[in-house]
Parts: sequence; structure tokens; C-alpha cells
Amino acid sequence: MPRFADLFVEEVRRKRSEVLRVIGGGETLAGRYADLLRKVWVAGVAAGRHFERVYAVDSGSDEIEVSGGGVLLVTRAMALEAGGREVRKLRLDALFPRDVRDYEDFKRLVREHVEHLVALEALEEGADLLLIDGSLYGRMIHVIRELEVEGREDFVLEYVEAYSELLSKALKAGAVVAGVSKDSRSTVLKEELLLAQLAELLSGCDPGLRGRVMELWRLLKRRPSQALNGVRLLVKEGLDPRVLELFEEARSAVPDSKIIAASGLGAGFTTPIALTLERVSTGITDLLLRSRDEELEGELARAFERASERPDFSARARSLLRALRGYPPVYTTYAVFAAGDDPVRVDVAAPDLPKLEGRFANPVPGTVRRVLAHLALLYGGRRCYNALLLEVDKRVRTTLETLELYHKLAMREVGELILHSRGERRVFYP
Repeated sequence: MPRFADLFVEEVRRKRSEVLRVIGGGETLAGRYADLLRKVWVAGVAAGRHFERVYAVDSGSDEIEVSGGGVLLVTRAMALEAGGREVRKLRLDALFPRDVRDYEDFKRLVREHVEHLVALEALEEGADLLLIDGSLYGRMIHVIRELEVEGREDFVLEYVEAYSELLSKALKAGAVVAGVSKDSRSTVLKEELLLAQLAELLSGCDPGLRGRVMELWRLLKRRPSQALNGVRLLVKEGLDPRVLELFEEARSAVPDSKIIAASGLGAGFTTPIALTLERVSTGITDLLLRSRDEELEGELARAFERASERPDFSARARSLLRALRGYPPVYTTYAVFAAGDDPVRVDVAAPDLPKLEGRFANPVPGTVRRVLAHLALLYGGRRCYNALLLEVDKRVRTTLETLELYHKLAMREVGELILHSRGERRVFYP
């Protein structure tokens, strides 16, 4: 028997209920959400070619660790057209990482940033549909903060400027940007479904009580304990206890993809939800969106202590505010391209998608339908949710052989010995 197999079985038996909650739970989830989902479910996704110049964008990174604690971080991104044309970009960062968490955040942000830059080049090549691996909205709500990465402390400002430029230029050019996520932990749809159910429960309540409950709902993400305690007090005063159940369910980590898969509604997609940055109510983003322009520099100066000493900081602060306020609405939907397959989250930013007063875009905008139809055309089954994105993913991955080549090329260019520090030490000479 393989080592630890006996211990694994013991743990599975001991934590059976936890395991079943994560891998199973279909009947329970279907019982709770199936009827709610049917109200926002559009059956079927017909494949069709609706765009001429389609590019898929992805990135990868790896590092050459050198003696003394230094790192050469290599980040590559590519925009791959359906016809095979490549647009490439590579960035090199030489640094001494200090804070592990901030360095990991920096690596992730740099990958996305280089994707934005290569996507801008694809726009110049005439792209009318850009497919980006990941959530468009998730990139809008990154925390605006200083990083403990020497020389890159204010990198988030550069990130926001480039991302805003990409979305702005795409919309001006009449192009569509779509984020495609296979493994999404998002709960935005679940929260909207529960909110609709909450509204029904409160429909017959006193307006004052209804207002108090909705204020607690808005508080739930920022201060969950305070919100839940507030609802418990209201329940003691006579509020329907089902309201507390909805609050607790909203706090659960069960993602949208899980409830859609459990409901077994077949091929189709959810009515899109319009997301804007105003929905974010955390951290400095909240302050920036609600601050007057003259207050902006002070808010950012406190968040970017080192960068605020630079002479161009005021201009960059104003540029950041324009970028954040200029983000377009993103329409988010979940698509199932074949019955029994995993849901794919699709975020769409396009010039003809207006801001909505309500949450759901009903009727479904034609642009969203066109994007989904084209994605269905690129769908190749459970293991190939998007042929173009999977192909570009292969091309940007960094192999050990490639890293060793980069190592040798770096030494040749700088004329210095670079001593490798990873694992079995390898020494290459320029």
C-alpha cells in the first residue's frame, strides 16, 4: 500500500461530512437554488461566428533565483489570433523580494499587466474580440495599496492606468473584451438570487424595518459579525427567521459554479448581471470613488507613502481617479455549453452595454449573446472549454529549458557570472 494511504482513509472517514459538503451537496443546493436559477436561466447556447478578428490573451511567469537572495522575474504574455498570428510581450524585473505576500501579489499583477499591454497591441492590429483568461471585473477591484517590493511600490497605479486604457480604447474602437474563467470562486450570482429572495420576504414588512434589514445586508461583506448580530436582534423582535437563514447562506463560501452545476439545468446561461465599481465598498477604492477631487491626493499619499514623495505623484493621483471612475460596466454571466459540463464565467465589456438601474440585464443584450455564441464555437468539450485560450496558454508557459536559455542570455548580455541558487546549483558562464 502506498505511504500515507491508510492515514488518508482515516481522515476521509473522520471528516466525511466536510468532504461531502465540498464534493457533493447537489441535492441540498438544488433544493435551495434550482427554482431561483430557473427564473434567470436562458436555455441553450447556439454556436456561431460573430467576430472576424478574435485574439486570446494569456501570460505566464517564472523566476531565476540567484545567489544572495536576488530574483530575475520573467513575465511573458501573448495575444494569439484564431488564424495563428502572435503578438508577444516580455518583461524582466530584477529585484530582491522582501515581503513574500506582496511579492506574490506583484507577480500576479505583473502577469495581468503584461496581458493588458499585449491586448492593446492586438487592438492596434484590428482585434474586434479580445478573450482574456480570468475575470474582467476582478481586475477592476484589486486593492489600491502600496507594495513592499523595492522600486515597484506604486506598481498598482501603473496597473490601473494600463487596464483603464485597454478598456477605454477597446470601447472607442467598437471592440468587445471578454473575460473567460473556468474555475471561478465568485458568489455574485448567488448573492443576487438571495437578495431577490430577501426582497420577497420583506415585501410585506414595515418600510422602516425593511430599510434596517437592507442596511445590514449592505454591511454583510465588510462586517459580517456585526450584520449577523443585527439580524439576530431583529429576529428576536419579530422579524421572519428565514431572513437570518438568507444572511447566513450569503456568508457561505459555496460558489456560483457549484450551485449551477448542482441544479442540472442543462446547456444555457444565466441572465447577465451588470457590475460596476460602485458596488465595491471596501478599502481605499471606496474612499476614492466617494472623495472629492481635492481630497484625493491626501487619501493616496497615506496609501502610497514612498511614491507620494515623487514630483509627479499629484498628476498620477488624478490619473488614477479618472481611470477608476472611467471603468465601464461589466456584464457577468455563467454559461454551460453542454449538459453536465462545468459552468464558465464570462465577463463582457462592450460599447453598447449601458449602466443598469436594476441588477439583471433583461432582455439579454445582443452583444452578450454574440460573445456566448462565438465562445460556443471555440468550445471543445469538458477538457477544452476554449480552444484558443488553451492554445495561447501552452505558448506562454515557461519550461526549464527556456529558463536556462534566458539565464545564459542574461549572462552574455551583462558580461557577469550569475550563480543559480535553486535546488542543485547549476553554474553557467557567459
